[in-house]
Amino acid sequence: MLKDLDIKDLLTIGCGGFLGAIARFVICQSLTSIPGTLVANIIGSFFLGVVMYHSEFLGYIPTRTRLFIGIGFLGSFTTFSSFAFYALQMSFVTSLAFICANIIPGLLGVLLGRAFIIYLGSRW
Repeated sequence: MLKDLDIKDLLTIGCGGFLGAIARFVICQSLTSIPGTLVANIIGSFFLGVVMYHSEFLGYIPTRTRLFIGIGFLGSFTTFSSFAFYALQMSFVTSLAFICANIIPGLLGVLLGRAFIIYLGSRW
C-alpha cells in the first residue's frame, strides 16, 4: 500500500500540516487553549466545507491544492486530540457544553462553507 503513495503528495500534505500547526499555535496563544481550540475547530470546519465541496462537486481546486489545504493545513489546524483532551479535563456539565460548542458549530461551519460555495457558483 505505501508503495502506491506519491512522495510529492506526502510532501504537499506535510507542508500544509506544518503551516496549519503554526496557525493553530498562534490562535491558541492569543486566545488561550480552550477558546483557541473552539475557534480553530469552527474556522477550520467552515474552510474544510468550502475546500471539499468546491473540489469534490465543482472541480475547480486541483488535487494537490486540496491535499495541501484540506488534509495538510486544515487537518493540523483543527484537531480532535486537543478537543478530546480538554473535554476530559472538565466537569461533566462543562464538558458537555464544550463538546456541543465544538461539534454543533463545526457541523454548521461545514454546511455554511458548502452553502457559500453554492452561492458563489450561482453568481458566476
